[in-house]
Amino acid sequence: MEPGAAELYDQALLGILQHVGNVQDFLRVLFGFLYRKTDFYRLLRHPSDRMGFPPGAAQALVLQVFKTFDRMARQDDEKRRKELEEKVRRKEEEAATAVAAATAEREPVPAPVQEVEVDSTADSGGPQEPPGPQGAEQEVAHRSGEAEPPGTDAGAAEVPRRPPALPK
Repeated sequence: MEPGAAELYDQALLGILQHVGNVQDFLRVLFGFLYRKTDFYRLLRHPSDRMGFPPGAAQALVLQVFKTFDRMARQDDEKRRKELEEKVRRKEEEAATAVAAATAEREPVPAPVQEVEVDSTADSGGPQEPPGPQGAEQEVAHRSGEAEPPGTDAGAAEVPRRPPALPK
């Protein structure tokens, strides 16, 4: 039968199937038709017979057609299964991406470990010693000197220190 020709009979066969109500009765109608109106069940007994099939040929023909459509049905099932698995995999990936995005939005920005104050008015002419006990006093004096008027003693304490010379 030509591809596409089967659709010509679909309406008639569907009508029969709906009328009988189940596949088993539909097959009974179909094989009953072959029995009553064709030589499908007639056996060739003599080489001179012009109607019928050799013994076992009709059964082999039905089995061959059944296996053809059974194979097509298994291929369709496998194709649907793969498509479903692919669809599920894509949904899982989308869900994982959404969860990752939501998690990234909820993560708080970490607080700074240490704040460093930079004095932009200080002389940056070279390396400065870290404040020790004496440097701390000078720093306190420097900060308190900002509020005092110019020419007082607090300004005199602010002498830049040079690092000691390294031996050569």
